[in-house]
Amino acid sequence: MFTTRCAITAATVAVIAAIAPITDVARAHEPDAEEIALGSLVDAELAFARMALAQGIRAAFLASFASDGVVFEPAPVRIQAAWTKRPAPADPKALRLEWQPAQAGVARSHDMGFTTGPSKLTDMRRPDFVRHGLFFSVWQRDSKGMWRVGLDIGATTPGAPDFVPLGAAPRPAYLGKANASAQRAALLALETRTFKTGHAYANLLAADARLYRDGAWPIAGRPAVARAVQSRASTIEWLPFEVRMSHADDMAATYGKFHAIGGTDGDRDGYYLDLWLRDAKGRWRLAYDIANP
Repeated sequence: MFTTRCAITAATVAVIAAIAPITDVARAHEPDAEEIALGSLVDAELAFARMALAQGIRAAFLASFASDGVVFEPAPVRIQAAWTKRPAPADPKALRLEWQPAQAGVARSHDMGFTTGPSKLTDMRRPDFVRHGLFFSVWQRDSKGMWRVGLDIGATTPGAPDFVPLGAAPRPAYLGKANASAQRAALLALETRTFKTGHAYANLLAADARLYRDGAWPIAGRPAVARAVQSRASTIEWLPFEVRMSHADDMAATYGKFHAIGGTDGDRDGYYLDLWLRDAKGRWRLAYDIANP
């Protein structure tokens, strides 16, 4: 179902334009390794979306997720184990889920990437039921080099989200050597903590960080993200379940449970997915903070 192409499709160019400066895309050149990897990732996402419309959500998700792929319901579950035990819906197309990648990125090792964009859920049995949202998927290549979804989370939005005002997607900048065990430990140390929102949280953020919260519009930029988190909670505790990291150690995804107190949202528990990218100095920076109660 997935395709890996050396030629860049029109849809892929649109996504790359949202990630890289326009001048970089406009210059005519043969696609480099990053563009090829990015193009194949976008093709995989588009094929996934087409299959969901043609065969239904269940069939597309089971075909597209890795054997250890996790979906948030809102608690994280291993989809291949959980969904195969459930009876198939009587009408697999009753719920229509439409989405498309607006932005994407890949690790320098081209074995891990992410896609994100708008989604729309409609119930064909209730024409007046429409739910807008956004998705965030972490992809990893399997042993055959095919892209498979490793982690997938979504959030509802007040209407159809527009990704253009958010600017170019965050990208890893680290070019040094990989040390998986050391970096995994460093990342777990950053996450296994209770901290006050404000400076402690802001210092973790990438300059172009993104915040996704259920029922709200996405927010971009370190100052805006930090302000939004501080207004919603005074203290946050992260309890990570797992770390998934690229072979280049420049991109990693963590997920787990959070406990927050204070702020406009009050005391609450929920689940989160964080995407971390290393900057040019090798420091881990939080690029996407996604959490649902």
